[in-house]
Amino acid sequence: MFVSSVMMFSAALLLILAAQGVKCEQLTQPASVTVQPGQRLTISCQVSYSLSSYATAWIRQPAGKGLEWIGWKST
Repeated sequence: MFVSSVMMFSAALLLILAAQGVKCEQLTQPASVTVQPGQRLTISCQVSYSLSSYATAWIRQPAGKGLEWIGWKST
């Protein structure tokens, strides 16, 4: 039996960190995304800055809960 993982993104935050400063953009994701354990989840977005100039950190905030680190990408 497969157990689904449900990720709530009612107020997902995208934080962009850079040596010369910090950029921050707030994104609204779908209410929920369901994936099977071990499956990859892709989160898409558009940003107003150059991805080659900044490292990008993903932090989510499930409804009614605190911030949770997802990961980051550096070019």
